[in-house]
Amino acid sequence: MDAGTSRFYDDYAPRLAATESRRSAMLAHLLAALPAGAWVLDVGAGSGRDMAALHELGFEPFGVEPNAAMRETALRAHPALAGRLADATLPGLGRPFAEQRPQGFDAVVCSAVLMHLPPDELPGALASLVRQLRPAAPDDAASHRPTLLLSLPEMDATQLAGDQDADGRRFHNHAPADVAALLGGMALTLALADVNDAVRASTGTRWHTLVFRRQAAEAATGKSVARHL
Repeated sequence: MDAGTSRFYDDYAPRLAATESRRSAMLAHLLAALPAGAWVLDVGAGSGRDMAALHELGFEPFGVEPNAAMRETALRAHPALAGRLADATLPGLGRPFAEQRPQGFDAVVCSAVLMHLPPDELPGALASLVRQLRPAAPDDAASHRPTLLLSLPEMDATQLAGDQDADGRRFHNHAPADVAALLGGMALTLALADVNDAVRASTGTRWHTLVFRRQAAEAATGKSVARHL
């Protein structure tokens, strides 16, 4: 995370209790996409509200958050997340919680994070997210295949000054089609694309929610072979 973005979240963290809604817009998509009891990694967990909600509902959530003030705020508000939240960031995420979940997670969620990365770091960041997912089992139902959920903002260009938004955060609009193409090359298939303009009038931002499913090994292999014919 660059210095300007980190400063914003340092200042924002103490105001979360008064400004942030109890449930995020992403939570409904999570609950619709995941089987009961799924192991979920939240990359950019922020205030921990989605992790806490998933934990209360019987899921196994873990999360990473690079900003110390945000981690402290999350753990203060949700003590049950102790041991489930770590300091790590994209694009070089590594394998956090490999000891707890060596086979990988059933799902990874990355909401309102990727816009803070420049375009040249996007492919590596997406590869890091995919690396957190467990392999697809041959007997996985379509709805139970390893799942990646992304929330991408699209901010009006008039709200940006170079690579920063009005709050001084690094901000890049990554086109959903470009993200889907990159993940398609990593054997993930787009299962859902949703557009939300609820706050566009007030913030100049349209939100894209994308749900990807990992292909079964045989399907991915066949696709790879077909590309080279």
